[in-house]
Amino acid sequence: MSPATRDPSTWSLVLPHRSPAGAVADRLARWTTPEVVADVLQDCGRGLLDQVEGRPGGRDWIGECGGPLGAVLVLAEVDAAASALRSAVAAARSRVLADLVLDHSLVELAAELGVTRQALHKSVRGVRGL
Repeated sequence: MSPATRDPSTWSLVLPHRSPAGAVADRLARWTTPEVVADVLQDCGRGLLDQVEGRPGGRDWIGECGGPLGAVLVLAEVDAAASALRSAVAAARSRVLADLVLDHSLVELAAELGVTRQALHKSVRGVRGL
């Protein structure tokens, strides 16, 4: 196992959605390398999912993850990264909508976005005191 596999700074770069990456990195490091996890995260887990679901692919993702248990841990990181992204996108969307509400009516914005006025109000409630 390379020194980078246990280096916390390497794992922090690979797992920016984890703060700190400590315990998760320690579990992953027992099975795989930061490079493999970075590759899986880069392709949103598609290659690993394809292999798990029996579709042909060019890379032995499960083997590179250290076997089925390592693959489960890596897939959990794909899920955690996606969840962190979803949360960041939702927060950004709410901030932008709150800015728009300052210059446009809820009814006008809701119609343009294809949502109800109530749904839009729920999205911006609590942002910038609205």
